[in-house]
Amino acid sequence: MNDPIPVPKDAATVLLLRGETDFEIFMVRRGARAQFMANAMVFPGGRLDEADCTDEIAQRCALTRSQAADLLGADDSKRALGLLVAAVRETFEEAGVLLARRDGRLLTLEASADAERFQTHRDNLNAKETTFAAILAAEQLTLAVDAVNYYTRWVTPTVERRRYDARFLITRAPAGQRPLHDAHETTASEWLSPSSALAAYEAREIELAPPTLRILRELAKVSAIESALNLGPPSQPIQPQPLVEDGILHLLLPGDPQFDPPGDSPNRVTLRDGHWHTVGQGA
Repeated sequence: MNDPIPVPKDAATVLLLRGETDFEIFMVRRGARAQFMANAMVFPGGRLDEADCTDEIAQRCALTRSQAADLLGADDSKRALGLLVAAVRETFEEAGVLLARRDGRLLTLEASADAERFQTHRDNLNAKETTFAAILAAEQLTLAVDAVNYYTRWVTPTVERRRYDARFLITRAPAGQRPLHDAHETTASEWLSPSSALAAYEAREIELAPPTLRILRELAKVSAIESALNLGPPSQPIQPQPLVEDGILHLLLPGDPQFDPPGDSPNRVTLRDGHWHTVGQGA
């Protein structure tokens, strides 16, 4: 008897960009003991928590649930707004950047006292000694969930034990905030241009998961930050279909002739010698 296919868990990820031409993306390295994508360089993000969907936190968002559902093309408006909250919360936890406004102005942490106070908030949140909602209430903040664009969506293949339905959001990093990894779930961080990240990957200096690899390939095709910020939204979720041929693993992507339904041109990510290689669109 076959084991049931795990239902993917909702997740959200944020691409923080800075610069104008030759823009850079903030990336963090996951820890060696991480249960998912250990050691890989990723964009800040994580799973949706039920606490992200509460009425209390919804009242502190710059979008309504209906507007969030429209942005993500979702039927469940409560979870749609929760996903945007999760994206902002995880970016604060993993990168120390908080997309929020006070009195209508985006939060900056240029004053040392503010930076120290929010570092304490972040530490307490990561230690589960406070809640995200409590921090927002104490600081009288509104989450700037209207400042992100919906870029793409990837779903882990059905053969994996840990599956995620991840929405990738993209935004300009707020001025006056300096991102830094949390030294817990993430062990290093760096601002990288798409091309420099890809070069480091080809040199095997960093590890990338297939979605990150394909996203960086797409972003490397545009030079202006405004063009990057306006990529998306996705026409459909991307759920790779695994295929093994001659002992080589291929993750088939929409449009590939061997994908179901079949397309017209190669579109896949292939694992050779422990290294992912992209073929076709995004290559």
